[in-house]
Amino acid sequence: MTISSQPDVHGNAPIVALHSPASSSGQWRQLTAVLEDRFGVFAFDLPGYGRAPLTADGSQDGAACTAAPVIREIEKLGRAVHLLGHSNGGGIAIKVALMRPDLVKSLTIYEPATFHFLKDGSSTDKRLFQQIALISAQISHAAKEEDVATGMRQFLDFWNGEGFWDQLPLDARQRFSSMVTSIMADFAHGFAETWELSDLAKLDMPTLVMTGLDSPELSQHVAVKIAKALPRARMALLPELGHMAPIFQPEWVNPRIFEHVASAERPTKTCSWPNQAAA
Repeated sequence: MTISSQPDVHGNAPIVALHSPASSSGQWRQLTAVLEDRFGVFAFDLPGYGRAPLTADGSQDGAACTAAPVIREIEKLGRAVHLLGHSNGGGIAIKVALMRPDLVKSLTIYEPATFHFLKDGSSTDKRLFQQIALISAQISHAAKEEDVATGMRQFLDFWNGEGFWDQLPLDARQRFSSMVTSIMADFAHGFAETWELSDLAKLDMPTLVMTGLDSPELSQHVAVKIAKALPRARMALLPELGHMAPIFQPEWVNPRIFEHVASAERPTKTCSWPNQAAA
């Protein structure tokens, strides 16, 4: 589902925005409103989410199940795009860039939820991989036992902080619980990925990797490792923001997105400052 479609208002390449798990394209409404005079923003409901989700490609493995339909939507735009992703959407954005780098003019990712490469890494990598694997297993077990609420409590409290679930109204808990199958699929596809950090060296587009300093250690750790592996990446460490900042504090995240895509759209070749005599 496209929530903004104004590619002919200006000559800038469009932004394609991919949302986080347990969310939808609607999380980018404020970004769309802020940038409507500068960039067309295309935000799609990923498979399993929203009102008009893309259809997963069952012929693909891993994150390509979702990346493939996103690629088809980008191809319809007829030009390379500024690709943006948050959490699982960030992982999908990386997969799109690996599959079709020619379609990605710039890449912006906020704490990409891609964890497979931690499994055989350092002791810290392995410890953090076991942490997220446990969350995934708890959700699957809760769903099997028909106790979806318990699984979603563990999932949402991990990313948002302990007690988040208890503060939600009943209708919000029910809405999140209805997404458990999609979240389980996201985990399964992510864990099935096989690309290595060294593969990211092939991605030559300007990239911004953001992480909140109040986010879980896992998401900060992954963001830093990915930023280090990308040849043209900048890292933004955002104080007092957590994993869900693009949804709950967009006023702090959206200006970073705009700065990056604008500089990628029209890179400054030279910058000359006038000479000024000291007072």
